[in-house]
Amino acid sequence: MNSLLAILLVVNSTRGHHFMFSYPPNPQRPESYHEDIATTTIQEKKNEQQPKSMKDVEEDRLPPNASKPPRKLSDDTDSSERQDAFAGRDSIFGISVSFLADALAPRSELCDRKFQLSIDDLTFVGHPVSLTQEDSRSPTSSPSSSSDTSHNGASTTTRNEEGHHNDSKPNGATHMTLFHVVFVMSPPDLELNTRTDAIYAHVVRRYAAALQYEQLRCGYIQDEFEKILALRDDATNKGTPYDVLMQSILRDSSLARDIKQIYAAISTNNIAHIIINDFIDLSLQIPVFGDMARQSDGVALPLARTQDYYYASLMDIYGMSGYEYDNYPIICPYHTLLLLEDPEEVLKNMPLDASPTLVQLVQILTPTQSLQELHLLLDCSLAQIYRLAAHLIYWRKAKLIHTIHARNIYVVSPQAKLDDLESLNTDFKMHIAIPNLDLPRLLSELSIAKPLHMIAPKEFRNQYLEAITYLVRKDLVIQLHMFLVLILPADGMGDDEDDSFSRRSSNSNTNMPNPSPPMDTISSSPGQSSVLESRNRFKRLVHDKAPKEIAELFDRLTPFMDGKHHIEEIIYREGVTRRQLSLVLKYYRDNIVAVYHY
Repeated sequence: MNSLLAILLVVNSTRGHHFMFSYPPNPQRPESYHEDIATTTIQEKKNEQQPKSMKDVEEDRLPPNASKPPRKLSDDTDSSERQDAFAGRDSIFGISVSFLADALAPRSELCDRKFQLSIDDLTFVGHPVSLTQEDSRSPTSSPSSSSDTSHNGASTTTRNEEGHHNDSKPNGATHMTLFHVVFVMSPPDLELNTRTDAIYAHVVRRYAAALQYEQLRCGYIQDEFEKILALRDDATNKGTPYDVLMQSILRDSSLARDIKQIYAAISTNNIAHIIINDFIDLSLQIPVFGDMARQSDGVALPLARTQDYYYASLMDIYGMSGYEYDNYPIICPYHTLLLLEDPEEVLKNMPLDASPTLVQLVQILTPTQSLQELHLLLDCSLAQIYRLAAHLIYWRKAKLIHTIHARNIYVVSPQAKLDDLESLNTDFKMHIAIPNLDLPRLLSELSIAKPLHMIAPKEFRNQYLEAITYLVRKDLVIQLHMFLVLILPADGMGDDEDDSFSRRSSNSNTNMPNPSPPMDTISSSPGQSSVLESRNRFKRLVHDKAPKEIAELFDRLTPFMDGKHHIEEIIYREGVTRRQLSLVLKYYRDNIVAVYHY
């Protein structure tokens, strides 16, 4: 999520709206914004009307439902705004912190739901949490102070004539009525909705819910708010530099440290793992959906993306409904998992109450065994294996691949990152021990697609399997799959029959367990005699070239010969062996074209 610029903390209390904290301390707008500003010509500036005051600009930026401060009647407007400034910092992203504190603290009816506000090129996404009198667990709250709080949560305080909030607490304590953790983004226009929805669903909402729970349990946010507020007030009184204040806040506030950790992880597209108040164990991330992951340049990674992701159904394959994890490809029984970390590292990061079956799966997982084989070893249902596999994929502990085998065809990935080949080679030698073989040589062998057994000597076959596993894990190579396309004789069918056959082949996967010969569905030709003639020609093609058993098998497999199903899928769906499939290809080689693709 490279478009994440900062994370802000805004709090509303009986003292007013507070812009409490931001990380990074000095966030910057994206380069594109400054370039757009620089293109404004002097002539355009001269033609502009008299510029508005800063106060007018800020009020124009306020959302319709935000509470606007009354006009300041005295002449010390700038002085009062400086008092409201964040300990010597009166603007962020070129926007007044007083304005942001007001805009990011919505009324109670707009709380506890998605909040999104766009200002210029910036988008603010959050989930404001309103704390009512009944919900507050603050140890500093008292009946006298709570009685002054209205039912409107975020707008429970009144403003004085200078535009600031009055403290309604007679004892001077500060009671928090709202907190809001805001994620500031600057995504491309065409990706605005997608990225804001993703960060809200997977990060913002979950983090806000955890903070709300901890506040209701023990007043955690209230304590952190008072801690940061005291540091800020002390820094303002003493004239402490802004950078020194930020260091003090990060040192003393666990909430600030958590925000820093979340920003560091999410902005670099990693997983943030935090323990809120030493009580709530929380992991946050923007999930990368398997082979749909994209590099920073936006190019899709072709990680074994085969047609089974589009057409396969677990109901067809296994007679049961499948398990789809959000937008992930459907997991099939002939798939397997490849751990992206050492098993010991994965197990170490698991919580103490992790599923015993998940622990066993990580311990026995090997890329040479399919999920179907693993579920038999674990003595659990295949559906449970799917869920465990999806869990490991979601948290980036494993990737979905086809089983590693010496007969598989591999080639160097077009998206392989080989800029630092020397360090990759050093790491390769630390993990793989094959005499007279280094990474550049192995990649050179795989620059032209070929089966692994053609480059792996028999005595080092297992070591080469480990080497290929390493290359697949690092996205340096990809597997090519064989797809079959049936080519009928030129005089076998007319255009209409050919079109009908194509449609039948494309739709045949909806009834895979009971395929029928394609000639049964050819009905778009002008006359019945033409249909019968086409059927007879196809039957002669099937039965004249091969023995009866092979011809019947070919008849069964023709619905898959449309270029959309690789042979691993065909073998599993129809329960045939590779030898049987090779016999079909041998007898009907003049009518079947093999196409290789990832």
